[in-house]
Amino acid sequence: MTDTVDPERSVGPLVREHPAYATVLESVGIDYCCGGETSLAAACTEAGVDLDGLLERLAATEPDADGDPEWETQTKLIEDIVSTHHQYLREELPSLEGLVRKVARVHGENHPELREVQSEYLELAEGMKRHIDEEETELFPIVERLDRGESLTDAEREQLEAEIESLETDHEETADHLDRLAALTDDFAVPQDACASYEVMLERLEALQTDTHRHVHKENNVLFTDAEQQLQATF
Repeated sequence: MTDTVDPERSVGPLVREHPAYATVLESVGIDYCCGGETSLAAACTEAGVDLDGLLERLAATEPDADGDPEWETQTKLIEDIVSTHHQYLREELPSLEGLVRKVARVHGENHPELREVQSEYLELAEGMKRHIDEEETELFPIVERLDRGESLTDAEREQLEAEIESLETDHEETADHLDRLAALTDDFAVPQDACASYEVMLERLEALQTDTHRHVHKENNVLFTDAEQQLQATF
């Protein structure tokens, strides 16, 4: 059991310290990745969640043995992001696209919202592919140099700051797409007339949302935050 949670703490750092909180916050619709700087109390107000009840749930949450490790370096965290999340996306996005198209084609007459699901998914997938390529080619190499203690030029410092700002905006757009997909599918609920492919599509869309929450948390609340602090410390 954890200690009492300070409701004025920002949700991002709380999840960084206690990864098991992520599942609890997700279950009540609190955004701890893109909205990581929001206090727990404010997040509850925005989401219409009872703060006292949530504090009790968090206090009773057992530590997650499989939670995020304390990465020794930013380079190690980058390696984890690439191997855990980027590789997953490169394999999952094209495969899931085929399934989304198939379900929209077969069930679109009875479920016209599936055409919107397909449109949202295609925009989401295209944006995510560009996003992870940009991270690996533009941002991560500079962060790794900073992590090794190498001096950055003024141009590189400016590029790093601009890349972080741009990628955080991308994260917000990704979150918007995922929120719309959840709304279109009634939070990925399986209709009574759904076939096996329809059900699997919903399961995989929900899994994509969950993985993206963890992915964005590692970047916004850990990697980007630490890189910006290190950048300031070397100014």
